[in-house]
Amino acid sequence: MMSKDLKVALVFENLFSWGGAAVVNQHFVELFPEADIYALFGRQDFSDRYFDGKKVKFSFLNKLPFPNKLHTYYLALWPVAIESFDLSDYDLVISSSHSVAKGCITSQNCIHISYVHTPMRFLWDLKDIYSKYGLLKSPILNYMRMWDVSSASRPDKIITISNFVNERCKRYWGREADTIINPPVKLFEGDLVSYSKRENYLVAGAPFAENKGGEFLVDCAKGLGFRLKIIGKSRGYRKLKRLSKGCNNIEFLGRVSEEEKWDVMSKARGFVAAGIEDFGIFPVEAMSCGTLVLAFKRGGYLDTVKEGLNGVFFSESTLDDFQKGLKELESKQWDIEKVRESVRKYSSERFKREVEEYIRNSI
Repeated sequence: MMSKDLKVALVFENLFSWGGAAVVNQHFVELFPEADIYALFGRQDFSDRYFDGKKVKFSFLNKLPFPNKLHTYYLALWPVAIESFDLSDYDLVISSSHSVAKGCITSQNCIHISYVHTPMRFLWDLKDIYSKYGLLKSPILNYMRMWDVSSASRPDKIITISNFVNERCKRYWGREADTIINPPVKLFEGDLVSYSKRENYLVAGAPFAENKGGEFLVDCAKGLGFRLKIIGKSRGYRKLKRLSKGCNNIEFLGRVSEEEKWDVMSKARGFVAAGIEDFGIFPVEAMSCGTLVLAFKRGGYLDTVKEGLNGVFFSESTLDDFQKGLKELESKQWDIEKVRESVRKYSSERFKREVEEYIRNSI
């Protein structure tokens, strides 16, 4: 264990919704139960539920009108807010960053380690996808890009979640990660369902955000006629449901319990992932059920999906290429025990062990 004499701060961003970053944040709180927690915006009841009731110090952004719905409209203020935190008394600061947390300002004697989920994707390679919201007019875009690059030099150490994110850091920041530690994934521990007993459907996990490929999956289900079950509900859900109107082979399950999620995943004949993910937790969860993954050959899927072992790639977002991959997935004999074993290394215990060891060696 690390010295309890260290005064530690954890710096987060959005504490409104549960997702991959929130899972990582929860693990950091468990690793450092005495740490103070700072966040740009969020709800205290989020901490009450996931952080064992620890008090969170929110930035001034949380006092602006309707921060849950309007926080993206305050984008130009995010750097100001993260720099407003007084972290001068801490020996160790750990930031969990997919936008601005890595830019917090620490004292000269403090060690700042940033766990980077991604550089701000809406500023760089996915700018065109996000630009339709009209928030990134040229002056704001230029300002945010300059701040993003300059603030990337502030952490003493950078950890990234995948090789894909590390490549982004090198390309846009000119800085390579000091190490890569994949995020924690809660893995299925139940009995595997043999493929002969599985039901005739594919499953997708919350493909609603702009980079998740949801519209393409709906087009594929329409064009090829396969049954598709979609887990989750978040921004973009209603739009995708409208696009699926009249398609009886597409089923939106909405928010489901853990038990329901595992049941749906473990009985599916495949999981489909068509987006550009920084890592991709849903496919790993599916593989822990022995469920094969058909994935777009981009992004974080390249770290986790191994052709011939636990899944198949399609290289282009076209109906023909997707169909080719689907046929390959269905034509082979797969060892579901090996599929499960291929993702054992992404457990919560492994994440905590690697993070603790890395931080101990860095301070």
